[in-house]
Amino acid sequence: MDFTAHLILTSVFLISIYEFYSLKKIKVTISKCFKSSLITFVLSFFATSYLSVLLSMLSISDNLKHEFYFTVALILVTIFNFIRINGRKVINGKIVRDEKSVFSRIYNKIIYGIIILFFVYMISLIIYLCFKYSFIIWDYTPSVMESEGMLSRRNIIIFINNFLHSVFGPLSNKVASVLLFLLGSGMTFVISTTGYVFLNSLKKKH
Repeated sequence: MDFTAHLILTSVFLISIYEFYSLKKIKVTISKCFKSSLITFVLSFFATSYLSVLLSMLSISDNLKHEFYFTVALILVTIFNFIRINGRKVINGKIVRDEKSVFSRIYNKIIYGIIILFFVYMISLIIYLCFKYSFIIWDYTPSVMESEGMLSRRNIIIFINNFLHSVFGPLSNKVASVLLFLLGSGMTFVISTTGYVFLNSLKKKH
């Protein structure tokens, strides 16, 4: 195993140990402590792996190594677990969420914030790609491309390219460039207007 793999395993193991210690501190039975720690270990490990893949897929830059995304994902998972673990208490032998804890106060806000940031990022990425490729394909020499015979993102692009080429001929790249620019401009206007309305509604509430 390389250094990144050792770092992830060590970190999630320490998180599970802290889970065990935290539960034992509030007088939870050993069996429940062990079971919860094991679940935390497994979920934290897979959460770090899947989150790192998601972050790399959402990234615009191709220059960053995958170790970077693993590290960022591990930090986020560690912070989440630390807040979660410290926001519990035992009532009548059951582990419940402490309503006065930081985790309980910010949980819903975190979830909504992550969802909003995800959609804003995705839309911003699409807008960026629209503007970027609208300039790139302007000077391309249009030509018919051969399909790879399977449903994929590349085949969708090939289908659109061939359709535009069959309709507009040598001007297909210019038309595609203009369409991408208009799409990026339209999405920019929509997200800007939506953001403006949303911020105004928040100001009125406060």
